[in-house]
Amino acid sequence: MAVQVDRSLRLPESEYFASHQAKSGIALHHTVCDEARTTLEIWRQDSAGGGTPKRVATAYVLDRDGTIYEAFDPACWAWQFGLAWPRDQRIRFEQRFIGIEITSEGGLTEQDGKLYAYDLVHPLMAKPPGEAFACGTPYRGYGWFDRYEPAQLDALGRLVDDLCGRFSIPRVYPDKPFVYYGEALAAFEGVIGHAMVRSDKSDPAPDPRVWKTLEKLAGLQPVPVTAAVRVAGPLTSREIESLFARNVGHLNRMDAAAGSLVKALLMELERRQTYLRLEMPEEGAHAIRYDVIQGDRRRVPPLARALGFKNVTDRLLEVRDA
Repeated sequence: MAVQVDRSLRLPESEYFASHQAKSGIALHHTVCDEARTTLEIWRQDSAGGGTPKRVATAYVLDRDGTIYEAFDPACWAWQFGLAWPRDQRIRFEQRFIGIEITSEGGLTEQDGKLYAYDLVHPLMAKPPGEAFACGTPYRGYGWFDRYEPAQLDALGRLVDDLCGRFSIPRVYPDKPFVYYGEALAAFEGVIGHAMVRSDKSDPAPDPRVWKTLEKLAGLQPVPVTAAVRVAGPLTSREIESLFARNVGHLNRMDAAAGSLVKALLMELERRQTYLRLEMPEEGAHAIRYDVIQGDRRRVPPLARALGFKNVTDRLLEVRDA
């Protein structure tokens, strides 16, 4: 039985590439937005310099009630990954994957026992605990995520089942779905998550229900894939962006003022080509441990002291309580 889709909010042809492509994969995302209609409207209005459409979108968006919106014919394509791979390689990858967005506010910030969406600690962004789930070990800088609705998971399972059948897509996924694989997935055929190819992304959420649902409703099976290993050398621009995003996620757990001061230090060090990797701090902490992964370690103490840090060692940054 065909899956029911809503085509009432389809994007104009200018917002995607209308040429049909052979498909061998499905990629899962979540929107970091409150409803499907908003996401589709953002894509509709999204443009680069001079008003040129960016053509960033996915073929489907799943609303919280399980409604499946089709943004464009899944045989077509649009940019969905934002990869820093060689141009020919990333275009081939983009063209052969059908994208599905799950409407969700994504990773949540925890402060003073409360949860907030969009990394904004503000009453208007508060998230009820009953609509969130704790992922245990923090994932990509977040300990809590907006919980996907059962109707969304059911719709996801039925849609993936339909697409695998229609496009002869292998019913498999990497057996460690919350690991970063990078270019190790360049030739992979099957179902993947955005975070598998972007270390600075956290979608879909690290919720085992996603993959269990796909096993049950779409017949997917896990298969082993060897994760990418980074070759030693200078950090690439993409790795620098990913590192900064990861560090900011950790800083969100600290006392707000302390986290802001550590962020200022990171930015000053970056101007001097020195990069730190922060460890996960305690909630509301005024101190955080770190490693220098590139650059001159000797730059850290004098800069930190100039910014007003209370204590600096070769592994610890401590901010005054007030």
